[in-house]
Amino acid sequence: MNASPPTRAAAPPRPPVPRSTAPVELYVYYRVHADQLTAALAAFEQAREAQPVRLLQRHDNDPVFQTWMEIYGPELPDAADAERRIAAALGAFAQGPRHREAFAAVAGPGAAH
Repeated sequence: MNASPPTRAAAPPRPPVPRSTAPVELYVYYRVHADQLTAALAAFEQAREAQPVRLLQRHDNDPVFQTWMEIYGPELPDAADAERRIAAALGAFAQGPRHREAFAAVAGPGAAH
């Protein structure tokens, strides 16, 4: 006797997920040569124009390069514009491409509802 697998009712179609209206946070990372750290930091500080852009350094064991990460938080009115300005100022110091990632909150404080 052949038994058929149990049948399930088709799930109702899900409504499309709306694009998030939450502010976007940008994360940009790149490498800077150790000989250029002071000049790159000065260029960053001047280009950010006192906007709340954080600059972090990853703890690497590389004696020649440092990996830096810029964080553009949701409190910036135009994070993309601030990032373009800083990218232009640091273009001469970035070793290789600047890797950009954008995120919007889906849960927790500041999440879209």
